[in-house]
Amino acid sequence: MALLCAVTETDFPAPPADRPGPKRRFSPLLFVMILLAVVGVGAGGYGFWTLMSYRMVSVPGGGMAPTIQPGAVVLYRWTSLPEIPRGAVVLMEVSAFPDSSPADGRIVKRVIGVGGDQVVCCTNDNLIAVNGKPVKEPYTEDDNGYGRKEYRPFSVQVPPGAVFVVGDQRNNSRDSRIYVGMPGDGAVPLSKVVGVVVGLGSVLAADPFPQTTAFVEAGLPGDPVSDTGFRTSRNLALGGAGLVAVGVIGAIVIVVRSAGKRRRAAAIPPTR
Repeated sequence: MALLCAVTETDFPAPPADRPGPKRRFSPLLFVMILLAVVGVGAGGYGFWTLMSYRMVSVPGGGMAPTIQPGAVVLYRWTSLPEIPRGAVVLMEVSAFPDSSPADGRIVKRVIGVGGDQVVCCTNDNLIAVNGKPVKEPYTEDDNGYGRKEYRPFSVQVPPGAVFVVGDQRNNSRDSRIYVGMPGDGAVPLSKVVGVVVGLGSVLAADPFPQTTAFVEAGLPGDPVSDTGFRTSRNLALGGAGLVAVGVIGAIVIVVRSAGKRRRAAAIPPTR
């Protein structure tokens, strides 16, 4: 009996204390991945947003050959246009012409006269003259590289807030020349101009559109259109998307690996 009483609770060893699990440490690499994703969202979002000011359109006819071949896709800047320089190629509503309706759609033409200009065809060298200055147009479909086979002479005063447009293939183009003598004299109100062509090709693959300096070289004021912003926007959009992909995938890999390490560490039995 005395022997049994000698064995007490204090004779048994205390249970081992709970072993703390592995400490979670913040990963600098995870921070970098998150930062990449955040920067990518900002850059890509800005690129996509600014890219929305550009649109694509297919040019079905041959009136702008050889500059724009039939079926080619062009990129135009979709924005309000308070002023358009001479020589710019624009997308316009066909309904600007007297014998047309909104159902006729849109066409692409070149501006050869702006508000206040006197446009005359043609000089003895078969050139158009703007405000008395002959303009050599090397982009037209012609025989000698400068002149053209104009099928009708014309002389027009372009009213303010309008432009006078023609096709580069002058003998196969529905443009302002046909409507000289009719109401408006063929001039296209700026409200009927949808945008200025700035690129050849789709939004993600367009090259800058070749802008002419023919009117500046003729001594007329106004600089050619210069807009390669779509390239910057495209690079930001694609680069931002790439950064987001790298950041998200990298963060997932880091988190998964870190969780695996913690599980393996927790599975190791405590040492006695």
